[in-house]
Amino acid sequence: MLKILLADDHQLVRNGIKMFLESEKDFEVIAEAKTGSEAIQKNKELKPDLVLLDISMPDKNGLEAAPEILDAAHEPKVIMLSMYLDEQYINSCMEAGVNGYIHKGADQEELIDGVKKVMEGISFYSKDVRDVMVNNYITSLKKKKKQLAQPKISLTKRELEVVKLIMKGYTSNQIAEELFISNRTVDTHRANLMQKLDVKNSIELINKVTEENLLESD
Repeated sequence: MLKILLADDHQLVRNGIKMFLESEKDFEVIAEAKTGSEAIQKNKELKPDLVLLDISMPDKNGLEAAPEILDAAHEPKVIMLSMYLDEQYINSCMEAGVNGYIHKGADQEELIDGVKKVMEGISFYSKDVRDVMVNNYITSLKKKKKQLAQPKISLTKRELEVVKLIMKGYTSNQIAEELFISNRTVDTHRANLMQKLDVKNSIELINKVTEENLLESD
């Protein structure tokens, strides 16, 4: 018999999930909790095989309670239940080490399937959650591809020399003296740099050079 602790601060939600779970002859909800702290305490006392945790609960929320529950000596599995389909919540749960993340919009079959897979040692994420993870991954790949497709900014040796002196706070006169060139030539290099880097002043220029690691090409 699979012993389950169900933690959610809404009685009606607990009733519905419990009914779904106990439709399986080998599943038993041995206790319920309505706060994170209560879930931690009942996990220690009753040693369930699986804890179903709602993310949003008073006292301690599911994310705060999960590490303490997972660290228990009897090594229970933990599945997070949530209405949230936000990448931040999903990533936070993965970092916390939970064994699964099931959206509360999932149906009974998906919930039961998730519980069985987790108890077999397989991480489980409901379809809505997987869709978010895949879409975010694709968006990230497209962003990286776009960044790689952008032409690399290339500065001449003289432009790099001028940039270094600008970053040291040199004035145009000081740069001209340092490089043995005319003030007009310095102004020309400044104008070319502003155009190449698409900036309007020296502060933006310095920030752009730093962000793009342009001095590494020297």
